[in-house]
Amino acid sequence: MDDNELDKLFGDLEDDAKEDAEVTEPDKDSASSDDKEDIKEKDSKEAGTEEEESQQETSAEGEKEEEKAEVSDEPKKVIKKTPKPAPKKEFKLPEIDLPEIHLSSPAILAISLASLIILIVCLVAFLPAFRLRNVKIEGNVVLSDEEILAMTGLEYDKHLMSGVSGNLWDLICLNYGNTERKIKETNPYVEDITISIRIPSTVYIKVKERSKIAYIKTPDGYAALDRNGLVLELESSDNAPHVRPLICGMQLDSINLGSVVSIKNKNDYNKAIIVLGAILAADNASVSGDYNMFDHTEEVRILPSGYIFLTIYSPSGNLIQIKLSDTEDINDDMAWLLYAINANAFDKVTGDGALDMTGDEYIYDEY
Repeated sequence: MDDNELDKLFGDLEDDAKEDAEVTEPDKDSASSDDKEDIKEKDSKEAGTEEEESQQETSAEGEKEEEKAEVSDEPKKVIKKTPKPAPKKEFKLPEIDLPEIHLSSPAILAISLASLIILIVCLVAFLPAFRLRNVKIEGNVVLSDEEILAMTGLEYDKHLMSGVSGNLWDLICLNYGNTERKIKETNPYVEDITISIRIPSTVYIKVKERSKIAYIKTPDGYAALDRNGLVLELESSDNAPHVRPLICGMQLDSINLGSVVSIKNKNDYNKAIIVLGAILAADNASVSGDYNMFDHTEEVRILPSGYIFLTIYSPSGNLIQIKLSDTEDINDDMAWLLYAINANAFDKVTGDGALDMTGDEYIYDEY
């Protein structure tokens, strides 16, 4: 076959193919339209069924409401519903792995000791037994209880531990060390004092006083001294009738309360103190009579020549001036003198007189 015939054959085949295609396309459209109509019919049927079901449900609900309406003629009971509490949310701490602590015996002992100390401190702070209720004082003669209490600063219901102070020994013994030192520095009559706690509720005060043994004349009045020359009091001249015994003839350099007096003729002062000490010893040793020679001693005078003149009052009130040569046998001399007075040796004396005790025999001359 030549080329023209071939072209003609291919052309016919193409025309046939186009015709087949035109025929098939309308079939597809028609098929699709038929399918769509079927789907619409199904949807309409389903919609109809749903409407019927909804109508049936509506009618059923209407019947129920009518029944409720009939029943509602009876009184309604209102029931309150208690709202249920919201469930509690449990809070859990995150678990932490703590390291294990192993205490040694010293650590346990230290903790126990610290706990014991804390317990003791709490008991001391709050127990009534540590509140001041009683004060006991002993050893005071010159100073009254009220004066001593004023010096200590103690008050009723004050905590006992508030005054504990001083060195380590004072703290251990529960003493008022600082208060004791302050009192001894400010009051010359207090030679020593101890203030300590006595449980329950008691403070015990023990006082050791200095003894006033004589007075000396000062430019402004009189000074009371102990046997060591410490100045215990300073008196004005207005109290001269009550000042006894008086040591006369002293030459003073300086005099201050609470300090040892500075005397130029210190030896004379020491002699006078020895004489007065012997008088006190004789009074203490005496067992007869109520006469106290020290209380009736007016003055002691030491002369530059060395003689000692002692002036006393007899039980009848007469003034007796005694002359002594020295202090060698002064204790025996004063013991004899007190014995003679208690034995009424001077009862027949009607006036003042002088007793010479410098020789072997004692001679009395009435003025």
